[in-house]
Amino acid sequence: MRRPINLARLTPLRRGLVLGFLRGKRQSRKELRALAQTYDEELLALREEFDQLALAHYRQCLNDAIDEARIERAANPVLH
Repeated sequence: MRRPINLARLTPLRRGLVLGFLRGKRQSRKELRALAQTYDEELLALREEFDQLALAHYRQCLNDAIDEARIERAANPVLH
């Protein structure tokens, strides 16, 4: 558990160091949240693009299979 820092008891130099460290820590958290948000948005965009490509590939494979079945049925009507 963190101990609270009594800034009044510190020398001005140490107080400036602690306050600068805490300010930098807050800023880095903000930047990390912004980076995480950007990452999540890019990941969702990639997921949507992948879903669209997968659906297009599935439809193409299905159409190819249907065309092949029609050609086979036309070539040999006795089997069907």
